Amino acid sequence: MIIDARGLPDGLRIDAEICIVGAGVAGITLAREFARVGLSTCVIEGGGWTRDWESQSLYEGESTGIPYDLVNTRSRHVGGSSNCWGGWCRPFSAIDFDSRPWVDGSGWPFALADLSDAYRRARDLLQVGHLPDDPGFWLDRLSGRVRNLPLPSGAIETQIAHFSPPVRLGRMFRPELEQSSSIRLLLHANAVGVAVDRSGTRAEGVRIRTEGGRTIFVSGREVILAAGGIENARLMLLSNDAQPAGLGNGHDLVGRHFMDHPRIPLGRVTLRDPYGRRLFHDVRYSFHNPRLAVDGISASAYFGLSEQIQRAEGLLQCRTYLFACYPEDEHPAVDGARRIRDALQHRSLAIGGRAALSVMAGAPSGARALLRRGGMIAPPPTHLIPISVLEPVPDPESRVTLSERKDRFGCNQARLHWRVGELERRTHLRMLSLLKREIGGAGLGSVEISDDEIAEDRWRNTIAWAWHHMGTTRMHPSPRLGVVDTDCRVHGLSNLYVAGSSVFPTGGNDMPTLTITALALRLADHLRAQRERSIPVVAEAMAEMAVPAEGGLADTGHAAFLPSAGDGLAARRSAL
Repeated sequence: MIIDARGLPDGLRIDAEICIVGAGVAGITLAREFARVGLSTCVIEGGGWTRDWESQSLYEGESTGIPYDLVNTRSRHVGGSSNCWGGWCRPFSAIDFDSRPWVDGSGWPFALADLSDAYRRARDLLQVGHLPDDPGFWLDRLSGRVRNLPLPSGAIETQIAHFSPPVRLGRMFRPELEQSSSIRLLLHANAVGVAVDRSGTRAEGVRIRTEGGRTIFVSGREVILAAGGIENARLMLLSNDAQPAGLGNGHDLVGRHFMDHPRIPLGRVTLRDPYGRRLFHDVRYSFHNPRLAVDGISASAYFGLSEQIQRAEGLLQCRTYLFACYPEDEHPAVDGARRIRDALQHRSLAIGGRAALSVMAGAPSGARALLRRGGMIAPPPTHLIPISVLEPVPDPESRVTLSERKDRFGCNQARLHWRVGELERRTHLRMLSLLKREIGGAGLGSVEISDDEIAEDRWRNTIAWAWHHMGTTRMHPSPRLGVVDTDCRVHGLSNLYVAGSSVFPTGGNDMPTLTITALALRLADHLRAQRERSIPVVAEAMAEMAVPAEGGLADTGHAAFLPSAGDGLAARRSAL
């Protein structure tokens, strides 16, 4: 069931078994899992079905570290980050879960193997298939369609990422959400705080504000924050009625350890033919290229540091793509075509006459660009740019706090201080030096990197973001070292959980969407199992209370959970 919260009466209370804040990748995944077993779930979404500025502007805030766009790096409408996701999928590596002495704060409370089943199900949900990650498999199956760039030493490895179509979860599951009798999805419902009981140890529900001044309260036996790596932390800090520092923040950890993957284009690669044509490592050629699909799944190759060299030299992971540059790229026609494409994607008519005229005047160059992308012609590029994406260190001083500025609902905006340290820089420069040595030593071409480019000030000014917000409610068994425990439950609260990449202790080097989905499935499994264990206790309490079928429980928020007859209880246990 879909409900526009702007049309609900002021002061309304909605009771549900599960209350989820955020209808993004984690929130929708969780809601669908709970609906499978009939648990009543209310999902609170701040936006609507499409992006609009009125809602998006609520993401405005302060950036005090490396300049960061807090508004456009997030998607405040149903589907969340899946709306702007490129579809890249790769599970984290085993080393990403390890405690590494050279990476402060590293180590997950479980191993990669513990996520194997959840990863399998996540791949199904994201429609990414189950093909191997082995480069040999792909090069064999794509023989004649791609070329490899073999590097001899083994310090740098070719690694493979698969592509989801990509699945836009809001669009994909809209009919299911509309028809579900277990899910209530509230649109344009802005969460402004989590209410807790007087003891401060149990969440009672979520307070909502809407445009027009309405207030609504959604209660839940379990409350799950799935609003993203910045908003999860912000909402916990805003919820300071019972705990002045914010929920789960007894050790000043909420909002700390913010991570994104620094993305840095640096250097110039010139390859000898035939490596300059149809290169599997050229993300411009391989990105969602239908000619490179195997069993309907396409993939791309990139370079990554081997685990051996990471351990030997105390490095992070770094993945480096190559981005081919062609003569026509600088032509005004190609730039005009990009502007028209962007306008159409955002449903804007403000294309501009100059863009249209440049496309018409430069039709030959534009046609060559289209034919090249479609694989119908394959001229060699003039050069390739190495684009490196780095694993971030979980730095406690890289953090989300509350700004003094407030949004139109009276809530403090987020203040982000993002830092990137020396270990990230050393890892990146080591990757580039290895790439230069390997490509030149194998006679494949040359890599040019100027001293000016790698100077610290210039290097830091080149850093861009990947829009992956991680780490601000990190997972650790100890409340002194983490915000949530191994089950993603907030330390010190019996029924408040966090989903999404904000719980990542480390960010790995791979795209987080697959792991976000896997962790959401794992959390759903945990809560369903916990609910199943509680049913015998509920049944015993009911027998003692002799509650009638239509007992006066509607105002407690638990009526949907308590069955009205013994047969109903048996059916519920079977479903769970």
